[in-house]
Amino acid sequence: MLGKGEAQAERLWPKASEEESARRNNPADWQRYDFAASRVTGARVLDCACGAGYGTSLLGRGGAARAVGVDVAADALDWARGEYSSQVTEFRQASGDTLPVADGEFDCVVSFETIEHIAEDRAAAFIAELARALRPGGLLLLSTPLTYGSARLHPENPFHLREYTPSELETLLRSHFDIDERLGQHSRLSRRFAEIARTPGFGSFIRSGVHRLLPRVIRRVLRDVLLHPSGNGPECWIASDRWQEAAVQLVVATKR
Repeated sequence: MLGKGEAQAERLWPKASEEESARRNNPADWQRYDFAASRVTGARVLDCACGAGYGTSLLGRGGAARAVGVDVAADALDWARGEYSSQVTEFRQASGDTLPVADGEFDCVVSFETIEHIAEDRAAAFIAELARALRPGGLLLLSTPLTYGSARLHPENPFHLREYTPSELETLLRSHFDIDERLGQHSRLSRRFAEIARTPGFGSFIRSGVHRLLPRVIRRVLRDVLLHPSGNGPECWIASDRWQEAAVQLVVATKR
């Protein structure tokens, strides 16, 4: 899971009293937890890599019988306990490959934007540990960037060790889970990117991931000129429609 240095760059640190502004500033992160909260009523839920705890709190407020957040970073957990402790939330310190939970302790495990931070040779063990925490028939809600081409092996984000195509993620999950739903978290930017990627010639260049090898300043110019999103629709949304074109892939799976 995220180390301390990564925590400063990748995690959100919202105060409970500032949720409204935090949602405006980072809508995608909150939207994933809103999605999860709609599916955990009455459930015992584990939030793996909970960070500063706002998502664990949302799960508890969404109707979970119990919401346990686990993270490796002590500073994040101190923040979580200070801001988001309640009768149904609890926070524990541990790495994702050695979860401090009993076998089958939970009805649902949430793992959002975590597996891309795990070395490829440890990914299967991480998935197995998530499965161990779940009862048979329990639900896994997992999200991770959706990436094609060579970019998945050398992610642009310096804190990501490995990103996954849809088929690669399915291969990782299938030894323990049956996939019930494949969804995408779209944004206006990712939808525009998908439109550009379908352009003959230029599309194959985009899908190959070669553009990520260009200097960062040139990539920014390309993004601003070619991918500038337009319209007044929502900033982001989760849907099954055209999920393969989304920026983030979200899986709903059942433990066998």
